[in-house]
Amino acid sequence: MPAEFMRRSVDLALASRPAQLDVSFFGGEPLLHPGFIEETLAHVETAVHALPEPRPRVRYVMNTNGTLVDDRVLALLAPPRDFTVYVSLDGPAAVHDAHRVDENGQGSFAGIVANLERLRQAVVAFRLVAVVRPDTAPRLGEVVRTLLDLQPAQATLTPDFRAPWTEESIAGLRTGLHDAGEVWMEAFRGGRALPLEPLRGKILTHLKEGIPCPERCTLAGRAFAVAPTGRLYPCAQMIGEDRDDELVIGTLDSGFDSKRLAELQQAKDRVEETCAPCALRDRCQSHCGCRHVALTGELGRINQALCEIEESFILAADEVARVLTAERCPAFIDTYYRKQYRPAAGSVLTRLRRPGEPRPG
Repeated sequence: MPAEFMRRSVDLALASRPAQLDVSFFGGEPLLHPGFIEETLAHVETAVHALPEPRPRVRYVMNTNGTLVDDRVLALLAPPRDFTVYVSLDGPAAVHDAHRVDENGQGSFAGIVANLERLRQAVVAFRLVAVVRPDTAPRLGEVVRTLLDLQPAQATLTPDFRAPWTEESIAGLRTGLHDAGEVWMEAFRGGRALPLEPLRGKILTHLKEGIPCPERCTLAGRAFAVAPTGRLYPCAQMIGEDRDDELVIGTLDSGFDSKRLAELQQAKDRVEETCAPCALRDRCQSHCGCRHVALTGELGRINQALCEIEESFILAADEVARVLTAERCPAFIDTYYRKQYRPAAGSVLTRLRRPGEPRPG
């Protein structure tokens, strides 16, 4: 991205005078360009400082494969900056290295683990994200054990919705999630309450009878993503290779296209009617436009794979909750029944709308 586009993107985000500014670096691999990141941080901090009080709180997010962490990078990520770093790690070496290799064909697991320790020593909070594919889903017990052993602030299992999920691979996912639940329960019994998403979220949707809905699910309600070309998208996952106009919601030159935003929102909302009869809809991420696009290439249209995947995670979460509640596991009870949970900044805890209901203001 040209530096000019970066500056204009930051200025566009600040124009609405938000109480909080989140700046996210994603790719590709953003740490291929540490100089650009340094330039961005400098512009953000100068621009915010120039604003009158009250100035927005600034938070940064980095999505990285974790292979390029050196002293220069650590200086960027370390406190006092408020950086949350999401590192892709798909499980133990045998699982991770099957899909993530360097330019010489060598697996990247060992180098990433070493770099996680560097992040830890620099007091940089990191969260681990494991992409779950049909071939790795049956091994989720091993995956979760590896993630928990590395002691991240949070671990997330993210299904690859662009993969060809079949009846057989969904069965493998259910087996893997059962094993993952067993490992997670072991951690609770040992007094560790590490958040494991989306199982943690599925438990909360049951307890709260609703789902925390990220603002971006309303298609650029408070968040937007900028491609290197300066084109604007509702969220980062919709940019892809930036070759298609279908999901573009404006440009840095023209600003936001409110008509196009409304059309995309209307298209996305078609899923509300599709999912209306489902008993699990208030605990399901079927409303996420990114998933529609990944699964079917079209906003508002989902397929059976999403239903099966979401149900698998809900059933696995409910089994963990059932067992640990029956055991009166102290760490589980303290985490889910003795805490006050509130939506994160930019989110609301809400029941999903039924067809014909007005969209919340």
